[in-house]
Amino acid sequence: MSEAGRRARAALPAVALLVLATAATLGLSTLLGFAPRPPAWRIVLTFAVALALALVAADQVRAALTDWQGAAAAEWGAHRRPRRNLVTGDVTQPRRDVDEYTGEMKKPERLKVRRPSWVRLGVTVPLALVLAALLWVPQLPGHAGALKVTSFFFGYAAYALPFLPLLLAWPLPRLPREPWPGRLLLVPVADRRLWRGAELATLGSATLLFLRERVLTRATGIVVAALGLLHLVRGNPAVLDGGAARAGGLFGFLIAEPLAFVLAAGGAIALLGGVLGVAAGIIAASVGRAWGTVTGYAVLAVVVAGPLGAVGAGHWYGFEYYLRTENGHVVVVAGLSPTHRQAVHDTNLAVDGLSPSLRQLFADGLPVADYADGDRIAKALAAPSTAAADAYAGEQFDLKTGECFDWIGGSSQLRYVAQCNAAHVGEVTFVGHLPFTVDPGAKAVDTATRAMCEQSYGDYLGVPFGQSFLPLEKPLLPPGLDKTWHARPVIACWLNSVGPWPLKGTRTVAALQQKASWGPSGGCKIEVPDALRITAEQPNVRCLAPGPEQRLSVPGGGFNIDLEFAAIGKSAGGARIGAGCFDGANLANGYSFEINADGVIEIYKHAGDQHPKVAASAKPKNAGPPTTASTPLQVTCKPTGDGGVELTAFSTGNRKATWVDKENPFTSLSPRLVLANAATGGVVMTTMIFSATRL
Repeated sequence: MSEAGRRARAALPAVALLVLATAATLGLSTLLGFAPRPPAWRIVLTFAVALALALVAADQVRAALTDWQGAAAAEWGAHRRPRRNLVTGDVTQPRRDVDEYTGEMKKPERLKVRRPSWVRLGVTVPLALVLAALLWVPQLPGHAGALKVTSFFFGYAAYALPFLPLLLAWPLPRLPREPWPGRLLLVPVADRRLWRGAELATLGSATLLFLRERVLTRATGIVVAALGLLHLVRGNPAVLDGGAARAGGLFGFLIAEPLAFVLAAGGAIALLGGVLGVAAGIIAASVGRAWGTVTGYAVLAVVVAGPLGAVGAGHWYGFEYYLRTENGHVVVVAGLSPTHRQAVHDTNLAVDGLSPSLRQLFADGLPVADYADGDRIAKALAAPSTAAADAYAGEQFDLKTGECFDWIGGSSQLRYVAQCNAAHVGEVTFVGHLPFTVDPGAKAVDTATRAMCEQSYGDYLGVPFGQSFLPLEKPLLPPGLDKTWHARPVIACWLNSVGPWPLKGTRTVAALQQKASWGPSGGCKIEVPDALRITAEQPNVRCLAPGPEQRLSVPGGGFNIDLEFAAIGKSAGGARIGAGCFDGANLANGYSFEINADGVIEIYKHAGDQHPKVAASAKPKNAGPPTTASTPLQVTCKPTGDGGVELTAFSTGNRKATWVDKENPFTSLSPRLVLANAATGGVVMTTMIFSATRL
């Protein structure tokens, strides 16, 4: 047999061990879902790298196999046949020692065990105890800092660091090699010159031999493979957001990421599994040669099953769970940090229809306990009626949904129930439980409380939150909740009163007494004493109330507006008063119903700087003009079935104006008051009644 043939045959055990371990790990990883199956070319590349490593580790694996055979022979009492050295070709006859007294063959002696030196024990055992105390005893000073630092570098493997010095205490045999030429590193300092090519080659080859021995034959290989696997099966977390500290740490990141970049995650897992198998096999063979094959098998099982079992469990356990949104759905994300995603569970809740606060809460990531807890919390936040409570208990009062209340002496903490058809301050729209069993933090509590109030807003008022000018007031939380948390606390949501009547089911969009800012535009002033006063301070301006600060606009929404104005005076000149439906995103677009000085209702379409009059009513009969008499007005803006917008206005004196816009209509609208000034400034429109409801 040729030299090349002998060497190829000598490498067969290493090739078989590493390639089979790689293939087994790849199949197991794909079957259990640790990583998707890599493309075919990456699988081929993975096995090519495994084959190369097998050739590099051929000597170590062959020596380990010889050790194992020696251990087995020692236990059975004799070699069964002569052995041929596959590299040199020499035939070694079995050793047959005969007892000189009995003439019987002696049992081959077992390899003498190398005991760890006292120096080695004196270093490794105290180091293991110190690490165990620092990392395992929370009450010890320095525990938090030590765990944080070691977790940054080793991730969850930091908890196993106390075992590492004990592994170093075991003196494993090594193949003969030259000492690592560390002195060459000092050449630039000692000899004041750069390295020569031969020196760099010597240093490189010695380093590779050193790494080959450490990675493939020592406990270092187990650690390297475990850190890389832990990083990969836990979803390749990043370092800077703290995710890697809950996986394989910085070292796991540096080991796994280059392999995953070249071989994909599945290929990297397979290769690291092969390295783990080779290192475990060599260590087990060394132990078996010294302590017997049974001990060797036990060590092999522990060294392989321990890291693989821990790493495999890490794929399913030890994650944080967050409620988030993805592809238009609310999902529960399992990850190691708020930005990391290991697995995603769909709660079957659509994002459409969720309130702004609830969307923001999910966008920020709401911590939950697990998938089931995420389902429960998401559904309770999206449908607060499922978490309704009988009553909210304050310090000196109880409130129920639908009740109105007032307070004594202006103190917001001294509330009492009042009749809704009489004067009152607020009206309770929802009483229910926050769905948290553990404290999610003050910010999450405030946002979730606001979100539940927004979600229940439409159920009570009849108009979804964000489609009405009526603002939600600050929700009521249980007294002392910021100091003492309790599961599923009861909250209360409420609206400010807009008059001596209940708001439930009224579909109110705007009201004269609403607390929202009226936000006037330039050249206009809005005052709200007992009535709403709009002043056109400059000539030739059109004042809208609410103004541009309120960008409310309801796509496809229709409105019914009731209002009444006081007389504006004869000095108002050509001013026109009324109401309109405008696009809140751009108040230059919309429709207005304006009563001129003669009392005629005029309908205008506004498109940018174009303001054509499109319809008008007849002059009033038996009704005074707005300059000398109060003027009531009822206005309707509603979409038609064919995509147009129908506009209608009524007033006393048999006045009626109607028009249907079918050419480029504006269909995203909101109700506004209108004062169109003419030649003079300082015109004041006083509104005594203003109420808009959704059709």
